[in-house]
Amino acid sequence: MLGRREKQQNLFSADNQYLEFVGEDSFYGFLARHGRELFSDDAFEGLYCPDFGRPSVPPSVLAIALLLQAHDKVSDAEATQRAAFDMRWKVALGAEMDERPFAKSTLQLFRAQLVIHEQAGAIFRRSLAYARETGYLKGRQSRLAVDSTLILGRGAVEDTYNLIAHGIAKLCRVLAAAHDQEPRAWAECHGLGRYFGSSIKASRELDWADESSRQEFLTELIGDG
Repeated sequence: MLGRREKQQNLFSADNQYLEFVGEDSFYGFLARHGRELFSDDAFEGLYCPDFGRPSVPPSVLAIALLLQAHDKVSDAEATQRAAFDMRWKVALGAEMDERPFAKSTLQLFRAQLVIHEQAGAIFRRSLAYARETGYLKGRQSRLAVDSTLILGRGAVEDTYNLIAHGIAKLCRVLAAAHDQEPRAWAECHGLGRYFGSSIKASRELDWADESSRQEFLTELIGDG
């Protein structure tokens, strides 16, 4: 179920308490002041079940986290840690100082959804284009942080391959156990043996430099899932 940020600002959030300290003109200050303009939770509604499950981490928070990650050039694990403990990130995300906004797997899944769902990816790219057009972003590193090719490009697609492959392999193990079979043998019997190889990318000869070929392979993996 779609989770949304509160429309009324939280008096105890880091952006209300420490924005001036972090710097209003910094990249973190820009996201604190304009993040709600860039990303609307409702714009990503199609990624979530409308009436089932617990409310998600607001997608606007995760979208901002992806920009912060690109700006600071950090891994998913480090991004999760910075969101929990770095004052600059908390200001940008509008999080409270004792809040841990998201888990690493939540950030990875959101990025994968942007890669898989063309409409959501297009919304994200339009928001990045707006950020560039406003003229608020100064410096090469800040401009690079809102380059969609760095956030949703080849690296993100390859991460999505691995995420999907891991999920399929995990499901195979559960189904194999239910049939009292060895997981690899069960997978081979159902045409899914490649998910138990050394690498899902090694299972297919592909022109990895060609975006259409990468997307075709991604669609194939989604079909297996």
